[in-house]
Amino acid sequence: MRLNAKILKNVVNVNNWQYANQASVQEGQANEIYIQLVDLDKIPGNDKSSAFPDNPMRYISQGTVISVEATFPSIDDADELVIAGTQPFSDDKSIWKFTLSAAQLPKSGNFKLKLTEDGVDKFILVKNGVSVDLLSVGGC
Repeated sequence: MRLNAKILKNVVNVNNWQYANQASVQEGQANEIYIQLVDLDKIPGNDKSSAFPDNPMRYISQGTVISVEATFPSIDDADELVIAGTQPFSDDKSIWKFTLSAAQLPKSGNFKLKLTEDGVDKFILVKNGVSVDLLSVGGC
C-alpha cells in the first residue's frame, strides 16, 4: 500500500468539494487546509498497481484509534508548524482538515503527514502542497 494525499479546495460538505494542485493560504488570516488520504495502489475498476494512477481510491483506515498530524517544515526550527488534523465529516473518514491561526504561516510548500493507526505511524510527504500569499512581497 502506497499512501498519499490529495489537496481539496472549495470544501462545503462531504459531497461538495474539488481537487486542487495546492492549498492556498493567506498571510495574516486563519486558514484551513483539507486533504483526502488516498491509496495509490487501488484504482477504481482496476485491481492492478499503477505507478501514476489518475484517480486512486480514498483511504479509510480500519484502525480503532486514528490521528493525522501535519508538519510544515522551516529552515528555522522555531518556525516549524505541527498541526493536528480533525475529521470534519463523519460520513467520510478519508478527509482531514488542518486549521492554522492567523499567526501560523507555512514556511515551505511541502508538508509531511503522520498518520497514526492504533499506535503505528505512517508518513506521507506532500510535495508543493501549499502556496502562501504574502501581504508584503518586499521591495526597495
